[in-house]
Amino acid sequence: MLEVRDVTVRQGAIAAVRGASLDVGAGTIVALIGANGAGKSSLLEAISGMKRPIEGRINFHGERIDKMPSHEVLARGMAHVPENRLIFTRLTVGENLAVAATAHMSSALARRRREAVLERFPELALRLDEPASVLSGGQQQLLAVARGLMTKPKLLILDEPTLGLSPIATASMFSLIADLRVDGSAILLVDQNINRTLAIADTAYLIDNGEIALSGPARALPDNPRLAEALLGTARNS
Repeated sequence: MLEVRDVTVRQGAIAAVRGASLDVGAGTIVALIGANGAGKSSLLEAISGMKRPIEGRINFHGERIDKMPSHEVLARGMAHVPENRLIFTRLTVGENLAVAATAHMSSALARRRREAVLERFPELALRLDEPASVLSGGQQQLLAVARGLMTKPKLLILDEPTLGLSPIATASMFSLIADLRVDGSAILLVDQNINRTLAIADTAYLIDNGEIALSGPARALPDNPRLAEALLGTARNS
């Protein structure tokens, strides 16, 4: 489904990502893990068209997308829920969902999509007419994910979906992500909760200092000493 090959991304004058390659298959959860500042968000932004890589190639369903603007990538079946949520706090919950209805959607299709999304998020359905600003942090994160699902994406990119959430809200979010995979969506996931992330993922990639340092079955990664080196700096500090 998604093929990332030798991608390099700059953040200002710095190469935030260097020569990164990864794959996401249909109906799988792929984890991208690494320390703060390792390049995770920059790579996700390059995949979804928010940043333009200076080298490499990104294919989605066999079509090259790394030179496309983000709205064209979205139209091809990808949705990106960024770390900072980017919900519209002055709009109601219902209006936030309506914003996600893309131009090619008819009003009838948008209505059906909203109904399907709200079946999955009943607590949002109860607050459709309330401004997003009054939602809790967990509810705002649910709204961000719900808005991403409005396009019924083939690939959903989630960047730190549990950041700042309570333990109960965090557990609910990981349960939701696992359910989305069961429903057939592919997910590319970055989250600070490494153990939970690896527990639900099929495959994992470790990014360290902008480079993919390790990859393989997600449940095997915790036993690899390279993971601790990258996350805790044990090798550099010994």
